[in-house]
Amino acid sequence: MAFGKLGDMARLHSVPEWVCPPLRAVANIELFLLAEYRRTRAPQALGSWVSLSWLGAGAGERTPGPLGEGLPSEAVAWSSMLVADALAEGEPYPPSEWWAAHEIAPADRFTSEAWELRASDSYVRHYMHGAVVALGWLLGDLTDPRLMAPVFNGVATRIPAAERELCRARLWALSESTQPATAG
Repeated sequence: MAFGKLGDMARLHSVPEWVCPPLRAVANIELFLLAEYRRTRAPQALGSWVSLSWLGAGAGERTPGPLGEGLPSEAVAWSSMLVADALAEGEPYPPSEWWAAHEIAPADRFTSEAWELRASDSYVRHYMHGAVVALGWLLGDLTDPRLMAPVFNGVATRIPAAERELCRARLWALSESTQPATAG
């Protein structure tokens, strides 16, 4: 999961038509999650931020997404959410029928070895959880942006409940705001 230098990506100026939340909410939360990741190094915040910043690709431009580089399309968002969910839960490598049922092309599938490496790594599993909730929010499958609040920091220590509640409150406020957010 190479993302280049965090923050080098431009702030969102538009979102694809399939994205359910308004641009302002997505842009505000994307900026906030980057700051939250820098502060906590929480893999969940990183997974959510990457999923939102992925939308900033220009027309036809491939950009780092939650599971790899590609174009931000609705079909890729749905398949990425399904794969990330299975990985976040540590599920075993899916049979070929699962991939086919979710219309995930063979070229877009992980190998069983790559899957096992991801599913067995707790940092990656938390990252995948962040991707799941962010993609679910973008797609309208989840309506509560507070689910993007990370639980564990970058050294796998639980973030204190009071600190997490502040993050959840900020995520909610940003999703409802009509004003641009600042990085802090």
